[in-house]
Amino acid sequence: MPVAKARRRIGMIEDYYGWLATCCRSVDLWHTTYVHLLSSASQIVDWMMGSALRPFLARLDHEERRRFLEKYEAQIITAYPPQIGGKVLLNFPTLFIVAQRTFGQND
Repeated sequence: MPVAKARRRIGMIEDYYGWLATCCRSVDLWHTTYVHLLSSASQIVDWMMGSALRPFLARLDHEERRRFLEKYEAQIITAYPPQIGGKVLLNFPTLFIVAQRTFGQND
């Protein structure tokens, strides 16, 4: 099975609300985007190697990994152009959820 299809689906805000609203007395959700100021596109590659790329890289041998990362970084350089001063901006969306459970007689 391809790695991308094997990964668990990340829900939309409406999904999380739907899952929690049936068993919680209150649900607060908010979404924000943190902007990380990095010194280069290669720092974005490093960031992703420690998270989202891990399952993809794990299936590659050393030479395949080197070629993949070379092509990946070329695409990242195109997608994240340097800003004033040469820095790149990495948008990092984050979903926050605070839910209070409904207590029943058996809890």
